[in-house]
Amino acid sequence: MNRPSPHPDASYQEVNVVSLRRQDSVDYGVNRGRSEDKGAAIRRIYAGLMRRWLVVVPIFLAVFLLTFAIGISSPQIYSASTLIVVSPQQERVLAEGQLLDRGGGAGQPAEVASEIEVLRSPMLIRRLVATLELQKDPEWNEDLRPKTILDYTVRPVMGMVVGFFKPPPASGGGAGADATINRVAETVGFAIKVRQRGQSYGIEVTAEAQTPDGAARIANTLVSLYMQSQTETRFSSAQRAGSWLSERLDELRAEVLAKERAAETFRVRHGLSLASGGDQQAQSGEVQSMLVAARADLAERTAKLRQVETLIRNGGSAESMADALNSASVVQLRSQAGDAARRLAELQQRYSDEHPAVRAAMTELQNTRSQIQEEVSRIVGNFRNEVEVSRARLSTLEQNFGSADGVRGENSDAIIQYRELVRQAAAARQVHEGFLQRFHEVANQGELPVANSRLVSDATPPRFPIRPSLGMTLINALLLGLFVGIAVGLLMDMLDNSLSTSEDVEHKIGVSALVSVPLLHAKDFKGLPEFRQNPLDYLADKPMSGYAESLRVLRSSLIHAHGDKKLRVVALTSALPQEGKTTVSMCLARVAAMSGQKVVLVDCDLRHPAVSQVLGFDSDQGLFEVLTNGVDWRQAIRQDPETHARVLPTVASQFSPRDVFSSQSMQRLMAELRAECDLVILDCPPILAVAETRTLVTHADSVVLVARAQKTPVAAVRAALREVELTGSEVMGVALNGVDFRSPGQLGFGNSLYYNEAAQRYYRS
Repeated sequence: MNRPSPHPDASYQEVNVVSLRRQDSVDYGVNRGRSEDKGAAIRRIYAGLMRRWLVVVPIFLAVFLLTFAIGISSPQIYSASTLIVVSPQQERVLAEGQLLDRGGGAGQPAEVASEIEVLRSPMLIRRLVATLELQKDPEWNEDLRPKTILDYTVRPVMGMVVGFFKPPPASGGGAGADATINRVAETVGFAIKVRQRGQSYGIEVTAEAQTPDGAARIANTLVSLYMQSQTETRFSSAQRAGSWLSERLDELRAEVLAKERAAETFRVRHGLSLASGGDQQAQSGEVQSMLVAARADLAERTAKLRQVETLIRNGGSAESMADALNSASVVQLRSQAGDAARRLAELQQRYSDEHPAVRAAMTELQNTRSQIQEEVSRIVGNFRNEVEVSRARLSTLEQNFGSADGVRGENSDAIIQYRELVRQAAAARQVHEGFLQRFHEVANQGELPVANSRLVSDATPPRFPIRPSLGMTLINALLLGLFVGIAVGLLMDMLDNSLSTSEDVEHKIGVSALVSVPLLHAKDFKGLPEFRQNPLDYLADKPMSGYAESLRVLRSSLIHAHGDKKLRVVALTSALPQEGKTTVSMCLARVAAMSGQKVVLVDCDLRHPAVSQVLGFDSDQGLFEVLTNGVDWRQAIRQDPETHARVLPTVASQFSPRDVFSSQSMQRLMAELRAECDLVILDCPPILAVAETRTLVTHADSVVLVARAQKTPVAAVRAALREVELTGSEVMGVALNGVDFRSPGQLGFGNSLYYNEAAQRYYRS
C-alpha cells in the first residue's frame, strides 16, 4: 500500500507521539531501576571493573611495585618524644597580686592549646634550625643531597602538582642564608608533632629523624628553646614594665613636689600656722593623739568629781561613794565597818548598851566610819587636783598647737583651701610610694628565671625505627595500587561513551534493548571450513547456537511488537558505518526464512552495497533498476542459497542524485512486497551518513537501530534516534551487536540473552 508523505502538522504530531513513547520508555527504565535490588548498583560497578580488567590489573601492578619499591628503599625514620607539663598553679615567689604573676590561670585548656601553638610556631622552629645548624645537614637541606633519578622524574611532577594547588609564597621571604633556614624550618616542622596528652596538662613533643640521636636531639632542643623563650618573654615583660614604671615614677615624683610646694606657698602667703593643715601634715599624729587624750582625761576626771560632789551634797552613803570612787582602801574600810557592825549587833543581843564590850564595839564602828569619811575627803581632793592638772595640760597643748575646731583668729576659708592642697599632696605621695614599691617588685620579678612549664621526661634515642615497616609498606602499596587501579577503571567506565550491555542502552539512551547479538570468536568457528567461517554460514551450520538464538529473539520482538497488528516492513539502520547492520539484516532474514516466513531482504545501500558480495550474487538487475528502469522486482529477486529467504540486491554502486526512494515506483514496490511477503527487511545505510535513509525509514512500519557494543558512541545513537523521530517513524529499539559475552563483566541478566555456562545446555554447536 502507498504511504503518502505526512503533512507538516501531522509530522509534528507524529514526532510528539514518538517522543512521548520514548519518554514512557525512559520512565519505565527509571522505575524499573528503582525497583531493582540494592545490590544491582554494586554488580554494575563490578561488571564495569571486569570489563576494564586489562587496564585495572596493569595499573594496580605498576602502582603496587612502584610504591613498594619507594617505601622499602626509603631511609629509616626514628621517633623520639619528650613530655612537658604546663603548671596548673605556678609557684609564687613574690607577694600575692603582683603585676606579672598570672599563676592562677595557668593550665586551663585554652592556655594548654596556646602553649602547643607556641611549640609549633615557625619562629621557634627557625631558632631550632639555627641552634642545631640543620641547614648544613643533608637530611634536612635537600640542596646538599646527591641527585637521584627521582629528583629528575617524580619530584618535578609532584612539585608542579603541589604548586598548582598551593598558593604562591608571599613576597619578602628573604634570600641567602635566611631563605635556606626558612625552607629547612618548613621541612623540620613536618617532622615535629605536638599534642596534648588526653585531658591532662601534659604536652608531648615528638620529633622524627633518620638517626636515633638526631630525633632525640631535636625534641630536647625544641623543648629547651621553648622554656628558654618563656623565661626570655618573662624577663622582657619585666623590662618593659620596669621601663614604664620608671618613667611613671619620674612623673609622679615631679607631681608630688609640685603639689607640696603649692601647699606650702599657699600657707606662707596666707600666714597660716603649721597646725592649720589638720592632722594630715602640719599637725602631727602624735600631737593630735595628745590633744585627744588630754580632752578625754579631763572629761573623765571632771565627770567623776561631779558625781562624788553630787553624792556628798545629797548625803550619800559611804557605800555608794565607794562604788563611785572605786577605791580599794574604801572597799577595805567598808568591809571592816561591816564586820564591826555584825559584832555590835551580836553583843547588843546579849548585853546592854552600857556593857563594856558593846561600848568598845560601838567605838570601833565609829572609828572605821570616820576613816572612810577621811579617805573619801582625801580622794575628792585628789580628784579636784587631777581635774585642775588635766585642764592646765589641755590648755597648754591648745595654746601651742591649736584647738580641735581650728586655730583661733585664722581665716577659715584659707584653712579649708590649705587643707585641700595638703590632702592632694598626701594622695600624690601615696600613689608615688605605691608605684615605687611595684617598681622594686617588677625588678625582682624579671631577675627570676621562672617558666610556666616544667620538663617531666626528656627524649632518649630510640632503639628501633618506626618506618619503613615491611608489613605496613606492603599493605600501603597494596591499598594504593587497588585504589588507583579501581579508580582508573571506574573513571574509564564512567567516561565510556559507548554501549556495553542492554542496561546501558536503556539507561543511557532511554529506549528498549531488543537483543544483544554475541560476538563470534575464532574458536566458535572451530570445525567449519575456512570459507564458511563467517556469521551467515555459522548461523546456517549451527542453528541451535546462542548466536542463532539471539537472532530469533530479535525476530520474536518484531513479531510481537504491535500486538495483534502484524509488522510487515522493518528498516534496519545504524548511526555510523561498520556497525554490523548488514550482517544482522541478512542473519535476521535467514532466521525468519528458517522459521517458515516469507521474507524479503532489500539492499537499500546504493553507495556501498554488501549483500550481493557476501552472498556471491552475480546479476545485472537490482533495486536501482526496479525503481528507475521499470524492471519487475520479481525478476530481480535472488534466492538465498542456504535458506528460502529472498533478496532484492543492489548490483553495484549506483548512486544517483535523483530521489528514487520518494518516487511512485518505491511506493508501488513496497505495497507489492507487503502484499506478498510476511516480512520485508530494509537494509538501510547509516542514517547519520546518508540522507536517503531518512526517506527509507518512512516506508517501514518500525525501525531498528543497530549499534556495536563498546564502539558506537552514545551521542551518535541519540542523534540517530532524533533523525528517525523527525521523520515521524517509530523506533522499536536498539539491537546491540558484537557483545563479547566471554569477557569479564558481560555475563549476567543485564543482557537480553543470558548467555552463560548455565544456559549452554540450551545451545548446541
